[in-house]
Parts: sequence; C-alpha cells; structure tokens
Amino acid sequence: MTPCRRIGRAAAGLALAGLALGGPAGGAGALASVALQTSGSEPASATARLAATCAAETAVGSAACRELALAAASAQRGIGLASALGSDIPGSSSTMGRRIGKMPRIGLSIAATGVRMGTPRLTGADLGALEERDTAWLTGLRVGAAAGVLNGFQPATAVGGLLSVDVVATYSLLRLPEAAGFEGWSSGAGAGLRVGLVRESFTLPGISVSAMRRWRGRLRAGAAPGAGPSSVETDLTTTSLRAMVGKNWFFVGLLGGVGWDRYEGDARLSASSDDDAGAAVQGRLRSSRRLYFAGAWFSYLVSRMSLEAGLAEGTADPFPERTAAFDPGERTWFVSAAVRITL
Repeated sequence: MTPCRRIGRAAAGLALAGLALGGPAGGAGALASVALQTSGSEPASATARLAATCAAETAVGSAACRELALAAASAQRGIGLASALGSDIPGSSSTMGRRIGKMPRIGLSIAATGVRMGTPRLTGADLGALEERDTAWLTGLRVGAAAGVLNGFQPATAVGGLLSVDVVATYSLLRLPEAAGFEGWSSGAGAGLRVGLVRESFTLPGISVSAMRRWRGRLRAGAAPGAGPSSVETDLTTTSLRAMVGKNWFFVGLLGGVGWDRYEGDARLSASSDDDAGAAVQGRLRSSRRLYFAGAWFSYLVSRMSLEAGLAEGTADPFPERTAAFDPGERTWFVSAAVRITL
C-alpha cells in the first residue's frame, strides 16, 4: 500500500472518532410543569438551577427540591457508569486489527457487571426521608462486538498498530433495584471507536484510546406504588473516553486505564406535600467525572476470560449548606467479569 493511501485511511479513522464523540446525541389539579434550559452551564449549576426551579414552582420546600435534583443526577451517574464501565473491549488494551488480507478480526464478548451507587432515599413515607441515604447495587449483563477496520502504520520494526481503528458496539441490560425505588429493568445500546497507538508485541505493551456514546431509555425512581411522595425521571446519554495500556505474558495479562464520562439528559422532578397536591418541574442535567480501572485476564485458544475493577470519582456538591446524609462527592466502585472470543 502506498504512503498516500495509508495516510488517507488513517485520516478517515480519525474522522470517525470525531463522529463518535459527537454522536446522535404528575397529579391532577395543581400539577405544574416548567422547562429549564441549561445548555452550556456548569454541571453543578445545572443541578442547582433545577432545584431552584422546583422550589419556586412547588410548595415542597427547597430542602426536598435539592435532594430530588441530586437523586436525578445520581441516577444518571450510577446507571451511566454501569453502562460504560472501564474498558470497552474486555481483556484487551490493543485494537483487534485485521487478518492477513482484507478480513477484519472480530471479537464477541459477554460480561456480568456490578456498580455500587448511593442516592437520596426516595422510598420514604414523607419528604423528610429524602434527607437519608440509600445504597443500591446495579447488576446486569453487557454484550459487545468489535471489528478491526484499519491496521494502522508500522513506524519502526516491532512497533505497529499506530492509528489502527476498531469499530465497537455494545448492548447492556441492567436490573434496577426496586428497594431503592427504581422500576424494573433498563436496556441501552452504544457505539464508538477504539484507536490504537501501539499494538501489543513480544516486547511492547498495547496502548489505545477509545470514544463511545451510549443511550438508554427513560429511567424512573420513586414512582412505584408505595414508593413515597417523591419521584424522579430522566433520560440518559453517556459519552465515554478511555486510555488503556496492557501486556500479555503467555496465558495471562494485565491492563490499567483512566477514563472520563459525561452524563446528560432531561430530568423531571415530582413531589407532593400536605400543602401541594402534586407538582413537577423539568430541566436538563449534565455532570462528568474521571475514573480509574485495572484488570487481568487468562487466555485459552481463541477465548479470553477477564476480571476488571475500578473506581469513579464523585462530583462537587452544588449546595454547600446541605446537611443531608447523601454525599455526591463520594466515590463509586464498579466490577465486571467477562468472556471474549476472537474470530
């Protein structure tokens, strides 16, 4: 292949990465609803503005509105993290690449996942329960497929895979805990690219970066019968960036990585009190955080079994005067166990 053609194909891969980042993005009577536009505002400001609108448009009080806004943001972060996790291709820090000729190498995976998240309590008998903290485990399954579309460059002997590109697609199914006020199951899909910087070799580790966009349907918490006088609903779109390095030694390997997630969606807060038959407000929430993860794997023929664990940072509390039990700055643990086959 001529150098010009190689450069053209690499440029196409970078353009696709840019597209992945852009991605396709109550009660009767006294029910009131107001839309709040927070595009371009800071994440903490978006949460604070939604809480302020709730306090202005309802009679439930500013303290309850603050906790409802934080509950919606917490649901976005917890479920978004459970969708994204750490590495997008389990048990690998390199791109898949292509086989000899024009056939792409394909990887298929299935993973069991778990995320431990905290949230204000939405299942109490009155609004005062929002001052308490709930802990919930989000468990589920994620299936994924990856295919190598560009082999990249080989700038030096034993150094290859520069600007190689994989296309990645995922589908996840989460069991949302009813004890914490969530409703049933949630499913979502995602797509993106992994771009190789160095393909793993006998002497060098594999290094890659990736960009993914994931979408989930409407999420509800606290709205189930008997769950209490308050509830939150939110859409969710998660944008994930990852950087990974890893090395295989015969049958076993290790990887480590860092990442950044952004969670966003339109949220709806609903509450009722003795002075208010029912009211709801709407607004757009957005937050982001860094995360860190590490994993190990065991390879056998065309299969690879991997285990991965990580830690996601919290976010700043937009209400310094709060005294409630839930702390949005707390860190979130996550874990996954996966099996992947390469064809």
